[in-house]
This record gives sequence, structure tokens and C-alpha cells, in this order.
Amino acid sequence: MTQKKNIIVGGITAAVLIASLGLVGCSTTAGVETTGKMSWDEQGARTLEKNVVFNNSGLKGDFQIVDVKSSMAGDIMRAQATLRSKDRDTLPFQYRFEWYDNSGMEINSGAGSWKPLTLYGRESKTVQGVAPDPRAKEFKLKIREPD
Repeated sequence: MTQKKNIIVGGITAAVLIASLGLVGCSTTAGVETTGKMSWDEQGARTLEKNVVFNNSGLKGDFQIVDVKSSMAGDIMRAQATLRSKDRDTLPFQYRFEWYDNSGMEINSGAGSWKPLTLYGRESKTVQGVAPDPRAKEFKLKIREPD
């Protein structure tokens, strides 16, 4: 009886796992996220905290994010990231910037459109974004495979 119960539970677990993987494969969310958060050190100098998250392991092997920067143009935050192809093939992507205030609240939620980007074999390209609002103190650069 215990062995039969284990087989049923194992089968249910496998079915849930397969269904979850199917949903992830159909997802249109970003495969890569790069975040930049502006802060100030004890001397009052502006610093940028950086983080790169690969949500799609396939994209991790295709390219790398080699640089992330931000600056202020008056009271508006600007962001830039440099991407480098690790592959000899042509790599089409889409990207967009999302902007957040000091509290981590998104500004103009979902307003940014996905922009096309193509990296050719071992090429580097820089993408830039400008915050839509002076409240922006943090950004995310999201990258995904084209639809």
C-alpha cells in the first residue's frame, strides 16, 4: 500500500513539474534582469548598486552584461548597459527599462515598450534609457527573446 501511495504522489509531483515547465516555456517575461539602484555613501558621493539576474539559463550562455552605469541629467536619471555576445551567431533580443522610486514603487507601470536589439557574432552594444519622472532612483533593464 505504501509503495502504491508513493507512486501516485510521485506521478502527481512529476505532472505538476512538467506543467510548470510548460508555463515557463510560454512566458513572455524577461529572461534577464539587470537592476541599478542609486544611493549615497557616507561622504555624500553617489553610488550605483548593480545586480544581474538570468531567469532564462539559455540566454546566460548567449551574452553577458559587461557594464552598467547611471547618471543624472538635471533631476532625471539616465541608465546605460553594455551587452556583449558570447556567440558567433546573430542574437535577436528585445529590451526595456523599468523605473522605480525610492520606495521601490514602479513609475509608469508597464508603459515602456519592448525595443528590438540584435547582437552579431561577438559584438558589443550599449543600450540607454531615460527615466520618465524625476522620482526615479532605481531601474531594471529587462531582456527577453523576441516573440
